Amino acid sequence: MKKKYPLKAGFYPTAAGIALFLLPLGARAFDFSPDASRVLSDPAYMPLGCQVFGDTEYSYANTSSTTDNLVGTLKSSNSTLSSTVNQVLEYGLTSEIELRVTDSYEWLSSTNSYPNGGITVTYSDGFIDPTFTALFRVADQQDHPLSWDLLASYAPNLLNAQSADPAVNGTVARGGATATFGTAISQKTRAFTFYLEGTTTYLDSRAILNPSNNITTSYDPSWQFFIEVSTQTRFSAQWSLNLTYAETFNGDVNTSYVDSRGAAVNSISQSGQVQEFTAALNYHIVPNRFVISLIYNHYSYNGVSNTNQTIPADSTQTDEKDQDVLNGELRYVFF
Repeated sequence: MKKKYPLKAGFYPTAAGIALFLLPLGARAFDFSPDASRVLSDPAYMPLGCQVFGDTEYSYANTSSTTDNLVGTLKSSNSTLSSTVNQVLEYGLTSEIELRVTDSYEWLSSTNSYPNGGITVTYSDGFIDPTFTALFRVADQQDHPLSWDLLASYAPNLLNAQSADPAVNGTVARGGATATFGTAISQKTRAFTFYLEGTTTYLDSRAILNPSNNITTSYDPSWQFFIEVSTQTRFSAQWSLNLTYAETFNGDVNTSYVDSRGAAVNSISQSGQVQEFTAALNYHIVPNRFVISLIYNHYSYNGVSNTNQTIPADSTQTDEKDQDVLNGELRYVFF
C-alpha cells in the first residue's frame, strides 16, 4: 500500500524546531547564570519534600483526517471534536522522590462523511484509566551541572473499552494496561531552562467491544517510544514561554476478531509516527504558588494504516491526519 506524507505534516515540526532553538538567542540581555531553584511553570519542576502539587487542565481538540482504500480511493472524511478535563496530583516524599497520580474525563463526537453523501455521527465519553507515576531525581542541579531524573509509571486496566455506534455511546478507556519507563535531563538558568526526556512504553494486550455487532477486537501487546525537548524562557518573575517539540514512534499491532460467520479476521494496525509542537504562555498569579497557562498543541500523524491480512481489499490508509488543541491550565502548590 502506498503511504502518503502530506507537506503540511512536516511544516509545523520544522517551524517548531527552529523557534525552539532560536528563541534563547534573541534573549541575550537575559541572565543565563546557573540557578537550581524550582519554578512552578518549569518543564523540569518537581515538588520539594512534603509539598503537594496540583495541575488542572481543560483541553478542546479538533482532529481531522481522510480514509482511503487499498488503491487510494476516498472512503470517508473524518472529524472529531473532543473536550478533556485532566487532573494531576503530586506529592514530594522528599525533595528527590515524587509520587504522582493522573486521571482524565473526556467527551467527544466523531463525524464521518462518505462520497455517496452519507454521514454518521458517534459519541464517546468517560474516564480514562488512572496513571500512577514515581519519579526519582538521581542528580540535582544544586550539586551537579545538570538535573537527572528516572521515572516509572503504570496505568492498570480498570475500565472497559467500547467503540462508538450511532445508537450507543462508546467509552474512551484504552482497554488494556500500560507501563512506562524513562529518563530526563535538564539544566536551568535564571532566564532559561532546557529539558530533554525519553520514555519507552509497553502497551499490554487489549480488547475493544463493538456494540453494533457484539464483536470484540483483540490487540496484541506492542511498544511505543517517545522523545521530547522542551525549553522555558522567563521574561520576568511572572511571565514565561514554554516551547516543546516531541515525537512518538508506535510499533505495529496485530489485531484479530471472529466475524458473525465464525471466521477469524486478522489485521496489522499501524499507528505510525506522531509529531507534536507545543507553545505555552505562563503567568504567575502568585509567584511560584499559583500559575495560569494558555497552551496550543499541534499533532501531525504519519504512516497510519490498517492492513487486513484476511481480506486485503478491506485494508485502509489514513491520510492528512492532524490535531489542533487549545488548553487552559492551572498549576498550584498547596504547601
